[in-house]
Parts: sequence; structure tokens; C-alpha cells
Amino acid sequence: MKLFIASLSYLLLLLLVGCDTTEPTAPPTTPRVIRGTDSARVDERVEVLIVSDDPEQKSLTYEVDWGDGRPMDSYAEIESGLWYTISHHYFEAGLFTMRCRAVNAAGRLSDWSAPFRITVVGGAITGKGDWWMFMRDAQHSGHSPFAGPSIPVLAWRLKSSSPIRSSASFDAAGTAYIGGDDFLLRAVYLDGSVKWTYNTGSAWIRNAPALYSDGSLSFGSSSANIYRIARNGVKQWNTSVNAAVLRSNAVVDEEGNIYIGSTDNGIYALRPDGTLRWRYPTSAPVEGSPALGRDEATVYVGSRDHILYALGTDGQLKWSFPTEAPFSGSPTVGPTEQVYIGDEAGWLFALRPDGKLAWRLNLHSPIITTPAATREGFLHVLTTEGKLYRIDNDGTVQWTVSVSLAGGEASPIVDVNGVIYVAAPDGQLTAVSSGGSILWRYQTGDAIQSTPAIGPDGSIAFGSDDGYFYVLKER
Repeated sequence: MKLFIASLSYLLLLLLVGCDTTEPTAPPTTPRVIRGTDSARVDERVEVLIVSDDPEQKSLTYEVDWGDGRPMDSYAEIESGLWYTISHHYFEAGLFTMRCRAVNAAGRLSDWSAPFRITVVGGAITGKGDWWMFMRDAQHSGHSPFAGPSIPVLAWRLKSSSPIRSSASFDAAGTAYIGGDDFLLRAVYLDGSVKWTYNTGSAWIRNAPALYSDGSLSFGSSSANIYRIARNGVKQWNTSVNAAVLRSNAVVDEEGNIYIGSTDNGIYALRPDGTLRWRYPTSAPVEGSPALGRDEATVYVGSRDHILYALGTDGQLKWSFPTEAPFSGSPTVGPTEQVYIGDEAGWLFALRPDGKLAWRLNLHSPIITTPAATREGFLHVLTTEGKLYRIDNDGTVQWTVSVSLAGGEASPIVDVNGVIYVAAPDGQLTAVSSGGSILWRYQTGDAIQSTPAIGPDGSIAFGSDDGYFYVLKER
């Protein structure tokens, strides 16, 4: 009896399978190019209008190969049968062939579209701009030759899905580069449109990218990787260290060598191809950024082990300066080669190039930011009390002003007119005159831990924990 029932069940199963007449989902139709930009200049926006149909009239995803060697673009949740515009920027001149395909909800792919040819002419503006790394240059002067806005208005803001604590850097064309906690490095044109994005996968980018003369850039990340990205947004290499690189910003010298600190208690020097030149061990994490002497023969770095190190570019120790408290900010090299750095006990130190103490000043509150030094030798220092100091190069305090109830990780910067721009955890960016009076304030939706940067048009660019990258210009 049991054998009979089992046989009957098997026959019924075969019958049901045989009666299943469900057809597999057909792929979408091959996309058609309705019309498009067939000639453009380098960096000019190219648009192409395409369409495809899904047999079940469900939404489609378009995968687009623009023919320039960059990863394919993807456009999701596009209505079946809808004429849809895709866009792109080319960063080199040449003849390129675009093609695309459609993917339906079942994952079935269409054939590739017929090739659409695009001629791109002209030349790209390449290379590093005036503000090409953290605090403008390898000495961390923070002093721009351009004037910031006297009456600011929001030119544009770019939305991210997470806080933006990286500072911006600018290339020779005025394109801004900014990292975020959403794992993305963004290249953004002067008008606020996105040039490209690079996704680290799962790593925060909280330090400013440093640009090379060919327009590529390097930065560290929370995944303990240091990257070099080509100016078209394609990764050239990444090198792993032993722990996260968060606040320490990459510094690139004229030969393309990279200097950066890590929370693995080390200072790294990498060659332009990403291979290790040397690593100098410290006794505690390196949170601040290296600074280079003006002749690029000395690398200055502070560590949480209470020591400021002066290293040769061969990695050999020239001298060290110990203090009673950790260094978490970065040193600044002034116009006379004096080195300035603050510690968490509130002392500001001025050291001669040979490591001898020139003077020190007690500001009575921790200093975790980087001083900004003008070409005239004036220093601008922010403490965690929210007080901004202007100090002469002999250590004399010219004035003090409270810009907020507390100072965060953002360092002050200075424009050509001596106006100082200070960001704070209260979400405000404050402009202070060279005489110490507050000129204006701009309020964002959350704390600002990003050191502002000054663009080639005088714009003030900075990120906020509210997830926006802001650009303020003259009204």
C-alpha cells in the first residue's frame, strides 16, 4: 500500500511539472539611441537619449559603456519604453564609442546597442591648483592669494548621505575634490555638478586629497589604505598600512613622493608608484599631517607620544622636540622656516629649523588644530575653547576673539586681505577681520569639522556633518 501511494505521488508530481507552461522572462529589447551629442569639447557634458522595452513592462536598469576605459555607468529604475537621457564627461580628446544594454527585473540582459560615436576635441586643464592639499600647501600655510566673500551667499551645495569631514582641494581647472563618510571621493565642477565619484567600498575619507602635477590625487582612509586616483576617477593603486588613516592628510612633494601619518604609530613615505620608501616608528598614533620645509628637505610631524619629529626625506631623524602633552594637530612652516605647532596642554611652540625653541605661548586651552601663517608672519590659532588668536612671529598676542563656545577639528584659514575663516562644532562658519572683529556668520545644519578651503574664484568651500558640501561666494 505504501509503495502504491509513493508511486502515485511521483506520477502526480511528474504531471504537475509537465503541465507547467510558464515561459521564462524574455530579455528587454536592444536599446535604441534616439539622438545624442556626437561632438563635444573636453569636460563638456555629453547627452544621449535612449529607449528600451521590457516584455512585462517592468522597470529597467541601463548599463552604459562610454568607451573611455572608465567603469560602466548604471541607471536604475527606468520606466519601460520611456525615452531616457544619459550623460557623461570626457576628460581627453579623441573618438569614443558609446554602447549600452538593458537589464530587467529578472536579471535578463538585452543585446548591446548599436555603437554611437562621439568626437571629443580640445585639451584638458590639468595639474594642481593654488589650494592643492590640506591648508593649501605642503607647509600648511592656510593663506590664500585670493579674497573670500565679504557678503557671502550660497552658490551651491552638494548632498551626501553622511557627514563630510574631509577638506577640499582644487585642481588647476577649479575642480574641487572632497571625501566623505559615505565612502565616496567626489570631483565637483565649479558649477556644482559632479565630474566623477570614486567608491572605496567601506572606508571613510576624512582627510583632504593631495594633488599631483598630472592632476591625479592621493588620500588615506579608515580602511588603512592609501590611494592614488587618476584625474579621470580611475584607481591607479592603493597601499595598505597597519591601521586607519583619518585626520592625517597626505602631503606630496615636487617629485611625487607622499608623506602621511597613521594611527598605527608610524610616519610613512611612499614613492609615486605607491611602494614604500620608508616608515618611521613613533610611540603613539600620528593624527596630524606632515609638513615639509620650503626646500622639501625636512618632514615635520607631531605625534600623540608628545614629540615633534624632524625627519630627512631619507627617513633619518634630524632632531626631535618633546613636550608634556600629545600633539594631535599639524605643524605649520612659516615664511622664515620657523615651525609652529600646538599641543593638547594649550602651549603653542615656535621652533627654529635646527629644533631650538624660539618661543612658546600658553593659550590655556588644548590646541588640536593647525595654525595658519600669513606671508607677513602672523599666526592664527584656534583652541578647543573656541578662541581665535592672532599672534606676531615673535610670540606677541595681537588680539583674541571668541568665535564659538567650543573649537573642533577644523583649522582657521586666511585670505589675501587677512580675513580669517573659522568653522565650529555649532555649525557656523565665521569670518573675522584682520583686526579681530566678526564680519559675518553662516549657519549650517550640524557641526563643521572640515577645515575650509579657498577656491580660485574666492569661494569658501567646506563640508558639514549635516551631509552637505557648501560653496559660498560673493553676493
